[in-house]
Amino acid sequence: MNDQLKKWANQDDIYVVHSARLKKLNPAFSKGFFEHYQRDDVERTHLFNGRYENTYLNEQHIPELLQLKQEACHFANMILGTEDIEMGYWFNHMPPGAVTTSHRHDDDDELLSAAYYISVPENSGDFIIHTSNIPAKSETIRITPTEGSFLFFKPSMVHEVTENLSDQHRFSIGINFGQRNRED
Repeated sequence: MNDQLKKWANQDDIYVVHSARLKKLNPAFSKGFFEHYQRDDVERTHLFNGRYENTYLNEQHIPELLQLKQEACHFANMILGTEDIEMGYWFNHMPPGAVTTSHRHDDDDELLSAAYYISVPENSGDFIIHTSNIPAKSETIRITPTEGSFLFFKPSMVHEVTENLSDQHRFSIGINFGQRNRED
């Protein structure tokens, strides 16, 4: 893979990488999402403001997601210095007017979190990271994501997405990486 992993603005805990190979698959990710996201057998969680923030589609719904998993794990392995991880992921679909509320991903055994960006129209929301869980000591880092890019960060970092002010849909895939279960 020729894509280079880079630190975000000298931050030790935030990395970005653009994937030209995956960007070519973004139309398949979007098409697959709209074909399957409302099916009865698809799990949806985190209902806020009338929208499910997480929609769980997988390779059986969208076969191209296997390539996303391979590339995401490649970069996560580089960051973590291990080959012994597994990943879970979900779609985040933000129609016009939607926001993603402030949250963290360190509920269980997560070692690293990421977002992959499928569709990011202009003014469709910035990714905000709070550098501390203590508001008085926290600085915010504002990142305008680009289509075909991964953003990797520590699961303990509080983050959110600002309002989608565009008239188009914004799509990303949230990812958590954890230690591989030895019983698998």
